[in-house]
Amino acid sequence: MNRRSSIGSLAVLAAVAVVAVLVSSAALAQTGGPYSYYSVTPCRVVDTRCTPGVVDASCPGVAVGNGIPALVGNAAGRNFTMRGNCGVPTSAAAVSLNATIIPQTATPGNFFLTLWPSGGTMPTVSTLNFTQADVALANGAIVPLKASGTPDLAAFVATFDNAHLILDITGYFAP
Repeated sequence: MNRRSSIGSLAVLAAVAVVAVLVSSAALAQTGGPYSYYSVTPCRVVDTRCTPGVVDASCPGVAVGNGIPALVGNAAGRNFTMRGNCGVPTSAAAVSLNATIIPQTATPGNFFLTLWPSGGTMPTVSTLNFTQADVALANGAIVPLKASGTPDLAAFVATFDNAHLILDITGYFAP
């Protein structure tokens, strides 16, 4: 195989993988479609280290109402609003985001963060796995949103102690 054909094969394989991710994510969010991806300048929509409604140098641009106290243990289910923040329109079916977890626990163990549409059943797959030894850990994800209304995104952090959550929007899927 010459160099040109192996590069072409790689490009086709990458394109097929991207299409598979986009199709499955949009299908989970809402019926209908097709959906197009719209990128946005990365924007912090959630930071649990911030005081609710206070925008200052340490928490620039965090959406009002999305800054909440530290997430706590296994009762850490929280709901957030993506639509109407960071350029995400009300017609968005899913968001592309970067999720960062900052463990605040000394308890040894393996923990996880799961994101899903508000009001839906929590999936059995995690968005991000972490341990108490991680200073901060991030992962990109495409997360479907609740079909209508707000809040539209749910988060669950399984820890024995506390963890902070940061969500940075990088884009969205809409008709």
